Order: sequence, then C-alpha cells, then structure tokens
Amino acid sequence: MALNIKVNLPDQSCNADCVLHSMPCKINHDGAANITGFFSPYVENKDTDFINNADAVLEASFRGYPLQGKKITIPNDFKGIVIGEMKKPLTDMEPRNLYIKKNFGEITYWNWDCFPNKNDSINQSVEWLPLSKLIHNTD
Repeated sequence: MALNIKVNLPDQSCNADCVLHSMPCKINHDGAANITGFFSPYVENKDTDFINNADAVLEASFRGYPLQGKKITIPNDFKGIVIGEMKKPLTDMEPRNLYIKKNFGEITYWNWDCFPNKNDSINQSVEWLPLSKLIHNTD
C-alpha cells in the first residue's frame, strides 16, 4: 500500500498553530472539540516539590479520571503537523492520500496512572529529534 502526503503550500489554513492534547484514551470523535471551554479552564499546575523534576506537572480530569500532564515544545528546527485523510481507500492495496491539516509547536500529553516522565514514548520521540538530525546530517 502506498502512502501519499499532499503538502498544500499555498493553503494558509495549515499555517495556523493548533492546541494539541494527547489523551490516554480512545475518543470516538474525529473533529473539532470545545477544549477551550470545557477542558482548559480546569487544568492546574501541580505542586511538584516532592517530585525530582524541574518541569511543571499539569493536573486535570477527564470524565472523572485524574490526569497528570506535561507540555512539550517541539525543537526550533522542526515542526509538528496534524495530518488527515479525506477518504479512506476501499482496499488495502489502494494508495492512501493524506494532507496536512494543522501545524503545532507544542503538545500537552496526559497520563492517567503516573506522573509524566522521561520514559513516556511521546517524550522520548521529541528528545530523539535533535539526535536524529545529528546522526543523519550529511554535511
């Protein structure tokens, strides 16, 4: 199966930064949500004196489940993108056509059973970016 990503450079809609949250659950909705009205006002900074971590830990809840989160900034030389698909192919042999929907420079990820730490996969992925650039640099 082929995977094509269409980059709409003249399209200004993908130039707007978006607020991105990675939640530890499956939400059966694929679209916009009123995060600013229903989730963001209830996010608080947690007192982290007892944690050996200089990063601020965020605290919130989603449908009664407590969440601990952390904001991660994408390194300057990189850009996060949100991709979408207009129409899924009918078979696995057909190519999938994806397009860039939005950009992001920061992501907030949430855990429900532990505090954010360096072993979280999303944290490791972002830490890998500068190292990957050094390893694969051909200059």
